[in-house]
Amino acid sequence: MLQILRKQLDDSTYCPLCQASMYFVEAEEFDKDINFHQCSHCHHQIFPDQQRNCHCDTCQSKRKKLMKDARLQEQRKFQKKEVYELGLNQLSFLHKLFLLSILDNQVQDGQIHQEFINWETIKYYPITPNYYFQNTLLNQLIRDNILVAKDFSDTAHQYYINVRLDGYSEPSLFSITTQLRHWFYENLTQGTPFKTAEEVKNTLYLILYQEIVQFMQHYCRTWGIQISGNKAFQIFCFRLLDSLAVGQIYYLIQTALEYLYQKKALQARNENFINTNLLKKTLQQYRERALAEKWETSTLPRPQNIPLSKMSEILFYKFLGYDESIFFQPVWKSWKKIEARLNFYSQKRCMYCGSNELDVEYDAANYVTLSCRNCKHQDHYFTQ
Repeated sequence: MLQILRKQLDDSTYCPLCQASMYFVEAEEFDKDINFHQCSHCHHQIFPDQQRNCHCDTCQSKRKKLMKDARLQEQRKFQKKEVYELGLNQLSFLHKLFLLSILDNQVQDGQIHQEFINWETIKYYPITPNYYFQNTLLNQLIRDNILVAKDFSDTAHQYYINVRLDGYSEPSLFSITTQLRHWFYENLTQGTPFKTAEEVKNTLYLILYQEIVQFMQHYCRTWGIQISGNKAFQIFCFRLLDSLAVGQIYYLIQTALEYLYQKKALQARNENFINTNLLKKTLQQYRERALAEKWETSTLPRPQNIPLSKMSEILFYKFLGYDESIFFQPVWKSWKKIEARLNFYSQKRCMYCGSNELDVEYDAANYVTLSCRNCKHQDHYFTQ
């Protein structure tokens, strides 16, 4: 144990942590002289031989963090042996869409980019219609080991994409992004990112519902009021989407929120989904009365001051080929235009090897030709 013999303020030496003046301390331990500097403010210690540890609060905190990170590193090395890499084509349609929404603006041909996703720099971009949905999808990918933390820390914000592409491990971000673009931007001529048409329909309903949540959050934000969706509200909105356009649901929500705000029924905080449940109950009453009295529900356009998320842009406009009418007509009417084509692409397989990696050439009036990219076999289907 150190025995302090003399302590004198040294105005020429400053603490590297807090910049305060330091004491020059003369001490001894087991009859051995020891000299060192000690901060007059935070008690940080500097020993000339660098063989002793400082026990100030900052240094102890740093050592604890290093030990914690080392344990996490060991745990992840052990877990990594058991992690199974999914093929990119094995991901769900929703997760493929989310990955492309993240990567499309970050990875460009001819531009330098990192080989990992830096979530801290992009998390506030309009990747999905609302932030809670974005966080939910991110956590799903982390849970399924599709995104793997780059740093050995429990607060990691940088992730590698842990998938196989064309049988190869650790493909580059550019290769992953290129494949996703082929699936979503090439009018299904470079393969299909879905297994069934029903999977696309479920995603379409989900993204439209998230657009509805984004609208009501935007509307309530001007009043300083919190609101969000929940499972019951989602089921209710899905039922509305079966018969109403998104723009009509916007109108119902606007009318209901204005009524609740005037009645001072909305709370500043949405604790236990109190505002969500009030809105749902009011919408149900409006809808029941509208059906009973045969009201015609007005339609609101999508507000221009609400940013369109990358996910919505890719799904509605680039993949499904819709325009603004997706917000002005019921989903069943929009879906009817593309359902048959999606069913055709999801069900067709190469007759020779069974692969679904097909190039499609078609003349809607006369024939369809499927060319297998795996074995080069061609199938011809005449439509008349």
